[in-house]
Amino acid sequence: MLENLSLRSAVEFAVKTEEIGAAQYDRLAKQFAEDVELRELFSTLASDERMHEGQFRAHLSKLPPEPLESVQYEKADYLRAMSISEMFHGERFRRAAETIGSREDALELSLGLEKSTLLYYQAMREVLGASDVLQAIIAAEKEHVVRVARYLIAGGRVRGLSDPY
Repeated sequence: MLENLSLRSAVEFAVKTEEIGAAQYDRLAKQFAEDVELRELFSTLASDERMHEGQFRAHLSKLPPEPLESVQYEKADYLRAMSISEMFHGERFRRAAETIGSREDALELSLGLEKSTLLYYQAMREVLGASDVLQAIIAAEKEHVVRVARYLIAGGRVRGLSDPY
């Protein structure tokens, strides 16, 4: 994907990332089925990821089919480096999730996933330039970082993106 990086390929990557995130959070919800609060948190995060996926697909449908431009090799390398994270690899994330010993571990793993995706999209914006589509993706990821962090720090309940706290 990074060989012909464009805004379109960036949004396609965002859609795939949301699919992976939803599947991982569904898995965590099942793993923590006995812990009502964690199950609800992970189910909500999975639902939010599916909602983000739909939003990103809507953005994708408005973009031109051809890549807007290719980026310089060095910039593509920067994005490759930013994408090297256990959080972007479903199998590695699954193995990490299986070793969770506490609710704090589960929340820290989730926060790591959200922070990794946010940093990646911010790097994309740096390489590709600002756009309304990337800003929307970044805003969605920031929202999850904040919500998971609040839950981790304060033990508050997360009820989805529509919850204003």
